[in-house]
Amino acid sequence: MHRVICCLRGSSGFSFIELLIAMAILSMGMLAAVSMHFGSARNNTKGNIYTQANMLAKTQLEDLKNQEVTSARLAAGAYQDLNNPIDAEGLPGGIYSRSWTIDNLGEAARRITVTVQWNRGGKPGSVVLSSNTKGGGV
Repeated sequence: MHRVICCLRGSSGFSFIELLIAMAILSMGMLAAVSMHFGSARNNTKGNIYTQANMLAKTQLEDLKNQEVTSARLAAGAYQDLNNPIDAEGLPGGIYSRSWTIDNLGEAARRITVTVQWNRGGKPGSVVLSSNTKGGGV
């Protein structure tokens, strides 16, 4: 028993300074992890906004390409959704504004350019898709 007591007397623990240094290192690691979490969430939200805008533009572009070239919907000019701003489903009340222009490329072809714009957190963004068509989905 005397031997155990002797060994315990000779052992030493952490000093207060060592403890403070360890806590500081741990705190910096935790701050880095929290910062990465918020950065990841911000980038995921931004990616979702771009994806939704791209889908809105693609939907409008495909809808117009499926029209006949002689259709009034493919008459040259500039157009926009009547319900602007729209949401990700194209319904009124979102953050997106969708517009498109149609240019003549001769008698039987058109160039369609669809633009979806938004402003979120004071930062504007936009997606632009363009395609040539002969109507009927071509």
